[in-house]
Amino acid sequence: MRHYRPLLGLFLALSLSTVTAIQAEAKKPKPAASAKQARLNGTVQSVSKDPAGFTLRRDNDERKVVYDQYTTITYRNKPSTADEIKEGRRIICLGKINDKNELAASRIDIRDGK
Repeated sequence: MRHYRPLLGLFLALSLSTVTAIQAEAKKPKPAASAKQARLNGTVQSVSKDPAGFTLRRDNDERKVVYDQYTTITYRNKPSTADEIKEGRRIICLGKINDKNELAASRIDIRDGK
């Protein structure tokens, strides 16, 4: 029994450190509601390559959308490229509003063709 004591001590120490780590994780603040991604949808009015972006229009509202190499782009729910972003196409975008009041897109879904 004496040779099991070190193993029992190690097991208890690991168990306590795991419980402490779980409790610390639970105490972390949750992301604020403002950390949610913004969602825009509408029709592409114009496309610019430098910087990479386009103007999206919905009703009488227009908003500039910018993207980069990290933006996920899909066309009809299949992986695609920015070459499919064309005037007249309906698009749904997710991302964050930047300091220029543009949507910095993390995801662009192109819904229908022209």
